Amino acid sequence: MGLSHRGPVFASGHASMPQRPVPEQPWREMPKRVRPYGSAEDAEYAALGRGQPRAGDQIAGEPGSTMTMREIACQAAEAIRALRDLASAGTGFASLDDAREVIARLEQMGQDLPQLCEQLARILVVQREEGQIARGPGQDPDFWVVEAVEALAAAGRAADMMTAALDQAGKTSGELRSAR
Repeated sequence: MGLSHRGPVFASGHASMPQRPVPEQPWREMPKRVRPYGSAEDAEYAALGRGQPRAGDQIAGEPGSTMTMREIACQAAEAIRALRDLASAGTGFASLDDAREVIARLEQMGQDLPQLCEQLARILVVQREEGQIARGPGQDPDFWVVEAVEALAAAGRAADMMTAALDQAGKTSGELRSAR
């Protein structure tokens, strides 16, 4: 009883890495649920955007028109940390109205996260298609772009669930009345 079939070749020999077969042509095997360009109009805008500055260097729109995506993301992360720190200081520093407002703002942020995840996935795909992502020693960038796109799609779905939970928290906290 010898081993005649060794099974598929995996991209990673490390136990903690995803154990997926390495596709021979990963772009042909991109998951159908992931549409890296969304609509045909989005694809056209992505194509027209080629030759523009890189996404991380582009100037963002309102409110900080002189800030890059990277800088805005850093500020958003810092704002969440600051909110966490303030909330951990106890109820003496926050009112019921403060809690409701933070819940509402977190819900508002959560509503935009799925679209942001989709846009980030598009950036990765376009960067790979344009040759802006280099092949490292022993790496298959096509495989890792597909993995990142799938992870961003999962993050978008998780953000939808978080937003629904925050919506419920906002509704139920609206039923509470302060003792004054």
